[in-house]
Amino acid sequence: NNNNNNNNNNSNTYRKRNRNCSQTEPPTTSTSTSTVTRRSRTTALQLLKMALVKGMVVAPLTTTFFLSLYVVLTTNPTFVFSANYNYDNSGNNNDKTMIREFKILSSKAITEELKALEATYPSFVTLSTSQQDFDLPTAGTSRDCSFDNSGSGSDSGSDSGSGCYNYYLTIEDKTVHPEGSASYASLPEVFLSGAVHGNERVGPTAVVELAKLLLEAAHCESLPRSIPNSKSNSKSNEQPFDVNTNEGAEWLYQAEQATNCRQSLSNRGITPPQRRWLARLVSTRRIILIPTANALGYDRDERTEAGIDPNRDFPFDVLQSKDCMQTIAARTINEIYRMHLFQISLTFHAGTEVVSYEWGAPTYLDWDSPDDVAQVEIGDGYARFAGGFEGTKEYVSGTMNDLVYPVRGGMEDWAYAGSWDTDRVIQCQPNPKLHGPYAPEKTTYNNSTLRAFNMLIETSHSKVPPSHLGSTDGLLNYVPNYRSNGHIARNIRLALMAVDIVEPYVSIQSLNGVEVSDDVVPMMVMERGEVSCQENKLMSVPSGSTEAKVVWSVGGGFTVDFTTLYYTHWDNVPLTTDCSGRIMDGELGFDPLTVPAMSGVTRWSKEARSDNDSGSFEAKIDIRNFNAGDKIAIFAMAKLDQGWTEQPTGDDVKPSIPPMSHVVNARTNVNWRHSSAGKVIQGRQEWYSIPLTILISDGSNGNNNDGKTVELSNRFIIPDMVIDAAHLNEPGESFSYLRPSVLIALSVAVTFATYKVVNRWMFRRKYTKPSYLDDDNDDAFANEFTFEEDIQLRELS
Repeated sequence: NNNNNNNNNNSNTYRKRNRNCSQTEPPTTSTSTSTVTRRSRTTALQLLKMALVKGMVVAPLTTTFFLSLYVVLTTNPTFVFSANYNYDNSGNNNDKTMIREFKILSSKAITEELKALEATYPSFVTLSTSQQDFDLPTAGTSRDCSFDNSGSGSDSGSDSGSGCYNYYLTIEDKTVHPEGSASYASLPEVFLSGAVHGNERVGPTAVVELAKLLLEAAHCESLPRSIPNSKSNSKSNEQPFDVNTNEGAEWLYQAEQATNCRQSLSNRGITPPQRRWLARLVSTRRIILIPTANALGYDRDERTEAGIDPNRDFPFDVLQSKDCMQTIAARTINEIYRMHLFQISLTFHAGTEVVSYEWGAPTYLDWDSPDDVAQVEIGDGYARFAGGFEGTKEYVSGTMNDLVYPVRGGMEDWAYAGSWDTDRVIQCQPNPKLHGPYAPEKTTYNNSTLRAFNMLIETSHSKVPPSHLGSTDGLLNYVPNYRSNGHIARNIRLALMAVDIVEPYVSIQSLNGVEVSDDVVPMMVMERGEVSCQENKLMSVPSGSTEAKVVWSVGGGFTVDFTTLYYTHWDNVPLTTDCSGRIMDGELGFDPLTVPAMSGVTRWSKEARSDNDSGSFEAKIDIRNFNAGDKIAIFAMAKLDQGWTEQPTGDDVKPSIPPMSHVVNARTNVNWRHSSAGKVIQGRQEWYSIPLTILISDGSNGNNNDGKTVELSNRFIIPDMVIDAAHLNEPGESFSYLRPSVLIALSVAVTFATYKVVNRWMFRRKYTKPSYLDDDNDDAFANEFTFEEDIQLRELS
């Protein structure tokens, strides 16, 4: 620092390495035009060189990536869902299971969940409010349910639009059962009420979680909806399936969606048979859910609705007409029942842990109902399937008068007997100052509306259980997981059973050990015709076969009194035969071949040993008299629960009359017919499956089975004639990654070599004749190199 020359040298060096730091660089007194031009030109050349180098490196890498991706996809565009399809058949999955713990949902969260379900599954869901559909007022003030202002209606004496809206959700397959159709009118109906008492919190969450599970499974099972042309229909004039068409592209897209959602369900423990079962429930029933009938009480966390108990507000066994239909909760449920013909219903409460049924009215304190035999079996079945868990035993089942306490104006007895025990029913004339007048004729019921099994489920001793709510782990296992079951989990299970047993059903599962991949497919309309009816379930057996083993299952009940197989040539089946499984007694329409009759139990019976061997039957059919090219139609048929018509032993039944419920008579009494509000219940004893078609292979059209039974109706299989063009794997064939892997490795190697050549060329061009050798000017040196380049040059030297 004492030497001026040293100071000048140090300053020059500092200036060279920090030419961009204006605060340390001495100000320049004068700069010529040529110097400015030279500096600008030099900077531009540097930027150009950098862009050239980076561009030559990045461009090949980017090009290689997309080229490799294109090669992989064009080589096998469906390898993603082809691989997962193998899982779907085997049921094996090595991925980590995604477990979710259940939590009590708030009033706001429930409303948001319901709106999300409507937006996500518009083909299955209708969301509405009693204010919108029935012009009922809301209960509460502007301080209640303040998160929601989407409904319509208002409480008398409160601001317009204030209070809590009473939401209810309808789940049904709108595509298969469009409004106005015969199948729409005859769908069996189930009603689930989450909270009549607002401070009993398990039910609403269980009902919402049930809806989410059902809808996700049904949507997933409905994919893919566009089906390739069948290879079995040699008479078809349709063009071969091509993935390059709009139809083909849609099929590819939906098939990939199906694989992704099926994998997601399996990661949460939902097996393929369980997924198909859930989808069947959605597509063959109408389920009405009202998570918080007492919306005001739930929002306030209070038992009553503004001081009135909704479960004392129904017109059954009450003494005065002013003491019913005072609450919006009761009016909402009444209006929903008037629109439907429910056979099964559940109402969730808390305070003890029981499954209870009729009677619960003081008039019948020491009596059983006329439907006691069925109610006992169903109640016991609910308790078994719901199960117990750590610190909690299975539910106890019995009558409400025995296990809970008798009440007047209870919803349960009203829904069961309001249409036939008319001496106990009274017309309601509530005080109009509460929520305005309510027409007396709305509590005058026809002979059909109120004949449901409406069971009371007391979910837990605590109104709001602090723990042991359960999780999704093993949720649908036949025997519940003792550690993951809980208050919410077991009531989801119980509600699923209620939806199942509302109506019997039969389903053909396999032929000669080959599983039928589809059961009931949501959003797929089956019509009697050349393709839909015969090819919904289509299997091919080699010519020369003498017999075929058929396995079928029976559900929707407890005792299988009779089951068999009917089969014949498809040409003998009348065009009027319903191939959706809703064939009435005596309407099969042909004289079939048959197998010996059998009997047994379903998975719900107390005699069931496991989920796998209960409700499953098998028999061999003789096919020696059928020729190559013939199509055989096979129908499985069953009769269930005929013992429900029996009366309990002794003189404990009152009134002493036969069973009066829809659910008993609809499966035991062929003369039972009720209609109301556009809905119909027709009794029958015979329940049929969707037909299975057996094609006797003749070796044409690619149907050479190599001596094996082959499924031809799988929605994930494209006909053999176009597989090569579509570049798709056959099911069961694993995808080979060797070819695309070699191409990617080769592309990376070429890119790396190109980068090294370009980099070396740029280095030589830059440093062969450095500019500082031709110019001693420090400014020129400083402008030629950046600080980093200076350091790099010194390291190279």
